[in-house]
Amino acid sequence: MKEKNKIITIILLLVLSILFYRLEKIINKEKEGLQAEEKSIFYTIEDSEFWIDKLEDKDLLLMDQFEIEQFNIENFTKFDFLMELKDHEPNMKKMELEKLIENTSKVPNEFRYDREGNITNEDYFKKLISNFNLESIPENVSVNYGVTINRTMIRTFPTFEPSYKEKDDIHFDRFMETAIYPWEPLVIYSESKDGEWYFGRMYNYLGWIPKEDVAIGEKDEIFGYINREPFLVVIDKQIYVDDLLLDMGVRVPLMEEKDGSYIILLPTKGQKGKLEVVDKEVYILEVFNKGYLPYTKENIIKQGFKFYGEEYGWGGMNNKRDCSAFILDIYRAFGLKLPRNSTEQGMGSIGKIYGKDKMPPASVLYMPGHTMLYLGQHEGIDYILHQFAGYFEEGEEGLNYVDMMKTAVTPLTIKTSSGKTYMEMISICKEFVID
Repeated sequence: MKEKNKIITIILLLVLSILFYRLEKIINKEKEGLQAEEKSIFYTIEDSEFWIDKLEDKDLLLMDQFEIEQFNIENFTKFDFLMELKDHEPNMKKMELEKLIENTSKVPNEFRYDREGNITNEDYFKKLISNFNLESIPENVSVNYGVTINRTMIRTFPTFEPSYKEKDDIHFDRFMETAIYPWEPLVIYSESKDGEWYFGRMYNYLGWIPKEDVAIGEKDEIFGYINREPFLVVIDKQIYVDDLLLDMGVRVPLMEEKDGSYIILLPTKGQKGKLEVVDKEVYILEVFNKGYLPYTKENIIKQGFKFYGEEYGWGGMNNKRDCSAFILDIYRAFGLKLPRNSTEQGMGSIGKIYGKDKMPPASVLYMPGHTMLYLGQHEGIDYILHQFAGYFEEGEEGLNYVDMMKTAVTPLTIKTSSGKTYMEMISICKEFVID
């Protein structure tokens, strides 16, 4: 009997050994299959991973948060087109404000067309100038503070009517200066005659802002929310919280962090246009980062590619962005406060400058009227990611225009209307760091 049990035990062990051996082979084959599948993933130049894999120092911090704060302070100190709003003088003279308005809202020298294709004449601009309401500005102006409650805009003149350089060119409203995102602090100087516009400024731009999108508050109250910690930063291209559109880089005060949700604070208007703040629970955690993103080359390229394929939006038209706003919004996610326009970003902002022969990946390139994110080289060709209207290429009868109107990856060999390549036109290659 004992001998029989021993034989049965041996047989069972043998069977189990065979089963475990076969199971191990199956598991190993599955692992090999998964690894082969991973290796078979093919990235192209239109994928962020393609360029990130080429980076040697992708995880290196270009600046930590303290250094970024110092960068912003130095930028604000050095250039008068950037302003630390909380340090604004509480009062200004009427003559100063009149000059500010007149220098901002200049009548264009060239012909302009309205939405019906008619040339806008002298009388048209006289009506716009009358809406400046200069006669109602007191001799001593008390500066007020506000905050945007929606995605809105700054315009050249206090009107929603468009202004085109060419008939029916609806993609380029020349009165559209820039978009402003929710929770943006503002200095308010005056109000238009029709009561629909504020003349004011954000930290990097000045002009006419729709009154309906601004809540007025005390300076300390507003900056208490703006600088509140902890906070979230939008890291997706755009998100909606109910009907409120938030773009990349928007900083949102965080009231509470729960398991699977955040409770955030959002600005609204109460009685008499005063700021009121409401709390909102959100569950889309992956579109936020708690605090600013680490400032690395990998993250720069990741954030840039989130705009890949996005429609072009001159000055922020149609809830989109143009070339310099594309760059601005990428860097907002890290806490950098850059100038709005490409010329001021390239020539005006501080940073480390490189020659064309030493352009590092994830740097920013500037040429007259345009800015681009440099991705690096592939097979000896330099590539960029940029938000642009179009380019030119050689045809049988000369240069042909290629319409793009979106964010795309292109080589630096594409051409401008002059026939020169983008590479030939580059004036500055810059990394936004303290040099």
